[in-house]
Amino acid sequence: MSEKLDTNIEVRTLVPFGPLILHAKVPMYVIDNYNKYCDKIIADKKKLREQDHSHTLAGNVKSEFRIEKEFIGEEKNMHLIVDSMAKKMLNADVLGPEAGTSLSYLVNNPIGEISVQIEDITGAQLLSMWCVSQYSGDFNPLHIHSGDISGVIYLKIPEGRDEEYEKEDHHPSIGDIQFIAGTPQALSRNTLKIKPKVGDMFVFPAWLHHTVYPFRTPNQERRTLSYNLIYTNNKGKMSNFKIADKSGK
Repeated sequence: MSEKLDTNIEVRTLVPFGPLILHAKVPMYVIDNYNKYCDKIIADKKKLREQDHSHTLAGNVKSEFRIEKEFIGEEKNMHLIVDSMAKKMLNADVLGPEAGTSLSYLVNNPIGEISVQIEDITGAQLLSMWCVSQYSGDFNPLHIHSGDISGVIYLKIPEGRDEEYEKEDHHPSIGDIQFIAGTPQALSRNTLKIKPKVGDMFVFPAWLHHTVYPFRTPNQERRTLSYNLIYTNNKGKMSNFKIADKSGK
């Protein structure tokens, strides 16, 4: 007599390949603080010109301006959130120990170094942070960033975005961000399209291709905060978080 087949088996999902993207929600009081700061810069045409960051970026948008180092230092809440997310990107427990996240190609690693361990990371340095103010028809073409990891935080989403979504007869993408890695393969995916909400924060490897689609609603703003960060490597514990000055040092 044959034994009854037990189909109640334990199954684990392993994701050992491909780039890691972290998602978090930034508290609204932090979002409000940055929106107030950005409102002041946008209203001051002289400051907007002085802090213009568009010449270093890929976006085809209304305005892109650098966030001053002094404000980043004063608004310590975002400072702490960025630091925390940088640490989580190094945490093997996010995907499990089988993931074997490679640290060999971090910007500050010695040339040819292949044995970099998490304990070698001493801290992180924020290279740049900037605001993207996007209006109807504006878009960000497919691009990558500099540094080791990058982040985007959503400060404003256009009113009417959801109504525009409903009008799309297929593959809606109004104002979405889309990440692209590699080429299509069976039983796999190489793109991730996200419909963001205010307060959403996404952190990802700086080399990961991504693009932002336009929206059509007039007189509405899609506002984001982006940054680039590098890890420092001096054989110690990750404890120091620094903000680069205008020269990047």
